[in-house]
Amino acid sequence: MFYFLSKVLSFLIMPLGLVTIALLLAVFTKNHARRRKALISAVVLLLVTGNGFITNELAIFWEYPPANLPARTGARIGVVLTGGLVAVDAQPRNHIYLGSQADRMGQALLLYKSGQIQKILISGGTGGIIKREVAEEGQLARQFLLTAGVPAQDVVLENRSRNTHENALFSAPILQKQFKAYQCVLITSAWHMRRAVGCFQKQNLAVIPYPTSFISAARDFTPNSLLLPSEKALFDFYWLFHEFIGYVAYWVTGYV
Repeated sequence: MFYFLSKVLSFLIMPLGLVTIALLLAVFTKNHARRRKALISAVVLLLVTGNGFITNELAIFWEYPPANLPARTGARIGVVLTGGLVAVDAQPRNHIYLGSQADRMGQALLLYKSGQIQKILISGGTGGIIKREVAEEGQLARQFLLTAGVPAQDVVLENRSRNTHENALFSAPILQKQFKAYQCVLITSAWHMRRAVGCFQKQNLAVIPYPTSFISAARDFTPNSLLLPSEKALFDFYWLFHEFIGYVAYWVTGYV
């Protein structure tokens, strides 16, 4: 039930969901004062959540900063969380199309090729709530790494998990049994790292965070960033707000 509600109801508390509700209220209400308040609320929401400076400041605050791995004292395994690594429903099916969060997979490949990690664990199955995807994202990610030259014995797949809590829950037995002597390098998007670290620590796993796919950038004080709303800022704000709500929900349920 928690999984279903987290996927379905999250839209309603996202910026665009709230804007949509406000606009619908303005269209259908017969009360002039209520219509005016709804329209003002929609405009304010768009101006705030679409502001590049505000969004960037939130990202700088929330994201884990860029990291360099400390000097290696033993074997390491990189744990890559799925969710935007590849497009699972793209056509034709015999191609691999990289997704918006493919930097997670790219950084894991670079770490492997440079000898900083010796194994890669891909954690994640499908996130669909109505039907299972035709191709599992984890399987496609593994295929990408194999094609890039990583030996099959060095790529492990955990494909049962559907969210971050289950990433940690189902990865824990693999890490604690098969790779007990390995240091665990957790590889996910910078905006998602707080929740991921909390979930893995809840499973008594010590992890080294290695954030990727950053939203934050150098501070920009130009008029475009300070005053004018943009589609990119709105998109970035969505991810940050979605992750903040997700973290709070996980904290309430005891997942972090």
